[in-house]
Amino acid sequence: MALLTASALGKTIRENNIDSLYYFYGHDTAALESFTKRLVNKLCPADAQVMNFHKLDGKNLDFPMLTDACEALPFMAERVVVTINDLNIDAVTKDDLDDLKKILGSLGETTTVIIYATGVDLFKNKKYLTDKNKRFADFCEKHGTVCNFEYKRASDLGKSISTYLAKSGCTITKSNAEYLANLCLCDTAFISKELEKLSAYAEGREVTREDIDLLCIRRIESDGYSLAINILRGNAAMVFTRLRELDVQNYEPYAIIGIIGFSLADIYRAKLARSSGRSVADVAKDFSYAKNREFAVKNAYSECGNISAERIRKTLEILSETDLMLKTRSRGKDGDMLTLEQGLARSMALRC
Repeated sequence: MALLTASALGKTIRENNIDSLYYFYGHDTAALESFTKRLVNKLCPADAQVMNFHKLDGKNLDFPMLTDACEALPFMAERVVVTINDLNIDAVTKDDLDDLKKILGSLGETTTVIIYATGVDLFKNKKYLTDKNKRFADFCEKHGTVCNFEYKRASDLGKSISTYLAKSGCTITKSNAEYLANLCLCDTAFISKELEKLSAYAEGREVTREDIDLLCIRRIESDGYSLAINILRGNAAMVFTRLRELDVQNYEPYAIIGIIGFSLADIYRAKLARSSGRSVADVAKDFSYAKNREFAVKNAYSECGNISAERIRKTLEILSETDLMLKTRSRGKDGDMLTLEQGLARSMALRC
């Protein structure tokens, strides 16, 4: 009946507006899985789950079992709940899909089916579902509720981070909470793990930027922007120090140059937009940036003012040549890392 955001979905559940069919997907699988568990426990309390809760594997869906579960009446409870985890319609035959739609399109009032994806990739790119999964999502929207669990903005997650730390007697500034969210790429699963460490380490005091840098694992994706901007500024000490750290963490040179190039593209877009009088919002909209990546444009927009477009362009050209060499002339891990270092050194030596 509707396509809802996670916050709007939560509101409908709290108001007891329950559907017979739910379809949950999205990149923030930790938030998705957590919400699914809470929804199951709300609709079918623990003491009623033995007879009224059925958990099915979407990768090997048992259609007779699904049919029996959906047709069953609740036993000493208000509702039968069926979950289907990791159903990828790209792997379902046309006949099976037709049967599935017949079952889901005629659910009784006392039955709720929740289809949710946590371990399969339903997307054809970073934003859109594959064609078959999109058509199935449209079918579910017609017969129930669909929710895309997208990554939240760092500003929104900052509030959740502060709330979590407050429960253990710790505090954190708004800027440091958002810094942590961006460091974890706004992925709630990673944020939760880091918060456990930080709260235990801080022991009731304020969590500082130094604590975050000391304890939290830096994902290479979160390094892309800082590496790119320091390459453009010629800050060799920072670039090669971090490069050695990534080497010790066993990151491949082609992966490192890929994430640097990704961030350089953000900076180049921001530079051209700024030169043309376009805003951060314009760039985010024109290039379909996800909410958790809008900060990349904002940061680039504010810091690219004194960097020439020509320097960014030539740096991209050098790194493109280096990337091609890494992918066509492998010399082993050490040799490839040397090739990467040489490419970065050439970029930092540019005079434009």
